Amino acid sequence: MTRILIADDHESMRRAIRATVQLHPRWEVCGEATDGREAVAKAEELQPDLIVLDFKMPMANGIKAGSEISVARPKIPILMYTLYKTRELEVAAKLVGIRQVIAKEDGPQRLLSAIEDELSDKNSAS
Repeated sequence: MTRILIADDHESMRRAIRATVQLHPRWEVCGEATDGREAVAKAEELQPDLIVLDFKMPMANGIKAGSEISVARPKIPILMYTLYKTRELEVAAKLVGIRQVIAKEDGPQRLLSAIEDELSDKNSAS
């Protein structure tokens, strides 16, 4: 099973992402975080295969959390799923090791595709 960590400060969004992830028979949500600090701690504790981060979260935003996770665990693909997608955010995300920024308004199918792409890339690199 591929283990995915979800970090978003809104419970309804975490539930929606969880439901989306669970549509895939070989994926499971191994944990959830409600803020950036918790995302960093759970990434270290749970060592997921992939992380889905929101941008705007308390304690540390997705860029800060993604940066810390990338330094500690550079092989874990990180996706940012956000309402605040801009070109500037995409550039900042890439600079800290976040692989893709997906706009929430693009819907769950776009997130599923991004997860599949990253896991496919990770498996072909292994």
